[in-house]
Amino acid sequence: MKRLLLSAAMGLLFTSAALAQGAHLRFGLSDDPDALDPHLNRTSATETVINALCDRLIYLDKSMQFRPGLATAWAWSNEGKTLAFTIRKGAVFHDGTPVDAQAVKYNLDRALTLTGSARRADLAGLDKVEVEGDTVKVTMKEANASLLAKFAERIGAIVSPKAAEAAGANFQRSPVCSGPYKFVERVAQDRVVLERNPQHWDAGAYFFDRITFRVIPDDTVRLANLRSGDLDIIEKLPPTDAATVKALPQFKVVAADTLNYQSIVVNLGNTGKADNPMGRDPRVREAFETALDRQAINDVVFAGLYLAGNQPVAPGSPYYNSAVPLPPRDVAKAKKILADAGYKQPVPFEMLVPNRTLAVRVAEMIQAMVQEAGIDMKLKVVEFATTLSMTEAGDFQAWGPIGPQNANDPDAVTFMSLHSTGNRNVGKYANPEVDRLATLTRTQTDPDLRRKAYHDLATAIGKDRGVIYLYHQRPLFALSAKVTDVDVTGDGYLVFRGMKLAK
Repeated sequence: MKRLLLSAAMGLLFTSAALAQGAHLRFGLSDDPDALDPHLNRTSATETVINALCDRLIYLDKSMQFRPGLATAWAWSNEGKTLAFTIRKGAVFHDGTPVDAQAVKYNLDRALTLTGSARRADLAGLDKVEVEGDTVKVTMKEANASLLAKFAERIGAIVSPKAAEAAGANFQRSPVCSGPYKFVERVAQDRVVLERNPQHWDAGAYFFDRITFRVIPDDTVRLANLRSGDLDIIEKLPPTDAATVKALPQFKVVAADTLNYQSIVVNLGNTGKADNPMGRDPRVREAFETALDRQAINDVVFAGLYLAGNQPVAPGSPYYNSAVPLPPRDVAKAKKILADAGYKQPVPFEMLVPNRTLAVRVAEMIQAMVQEAGIDMKLKVVEFATTLSMTEAGDFQAWGPIGPQNANDPDAVTFMSLHSTGNRNVGKYANPEVDRLATLTRTQTDPDLRRKAYHDLATAIGKDRGVIYLYHQRPLFALSAKVTDVDVTGDGYLVFRGMKLAK
């Protein structure tokens, strides 16, 4: 059983440096958060807010090691099927009710039963949840190699049972957790405001009286607000601006390396919108991919700071199958694939694009590339949150660039979008062999055999191309130099614990 002190593990030193009295941190988000409920949310913007609002059972540090949160210890048993957490004594929710083992069990039950839950797939294969004193035992029907990592993500964020029951479907409008900051207000498309929680079990490690998350989708405007002093931190700094910001002494840049990808999701199984050459015919998708120059996209749009990729994990990862390398661009071959398949050019196609500046630039480059191969791709640029509802409804031919941005286990970037039951498989991709392999990657606890399963999965999905992978991001944050003691989690979020704002 692991017993670690969070303060020592995170390695944060709290000095007597001059701090702004009543410090107010202003954080620029690139997207409007969706549901402020860890069981419903699906976006990284919301996760940034929830990291300050809700404690998790465990955390992942930047060296990819698990650290205590509401759980002070954990242990495996039953041949990798049972995971037991010892719950911290003395922690309370923002409404004053205790955080205990029963509250944790309530959250796991809620994640499974809540209408619209985005966490249900995280607990796929759950057998039972038992409470014994201050211990919660989670037993799966079969071994689950990724289970511990999930409790360091959204499924591990714990809400108040009392508040959740009282609010019902309205809980997300005034969420109650046990984190270092409490909910104050939300103005849609504008801001989310939190205030310091003096009753937090580690309150002395948090130095801001208030955090305001401002929603500024435009990258240029977000950076301008940082440079003017209206913001202290911004996320998703465009790589093309990184060198300029680094050169200014009043600012600094923090990078994070995480499991993530950006891709094009093709609608394969939704009726109506899937009835087009890209949705019906894998040969058209092969021609589409063959027309792409992923490295050119990385060089032009991201100043070469990202990594071109053709699998859910990046080249260099032990889970990457080097036998399925990044294909070179070959326009002549793409044209021949279409001609051999009997298609007359141009082949019509529409891609739904989130209205993020860099996403639109990527889409425009792809549009120009595939046009040369005889694919007439139209772009439908829509507000990001709207693309979520449209894709859930099957109202799209393809969607991208899109993908998970902050993960701590390869399962989080594969199963959810590739397995036929995956909660983010909006393209309705279904392949029995892919389902078998995706399940194997989740249940195989032997590291070598798990890696082989991921390699086999990469080979299997390359035949269908239901998801066409493009590149892997490096999350970049730009900060005022007044923000000090900055750390990142293993899944690419800034750590508010220990962070300070100088006078």
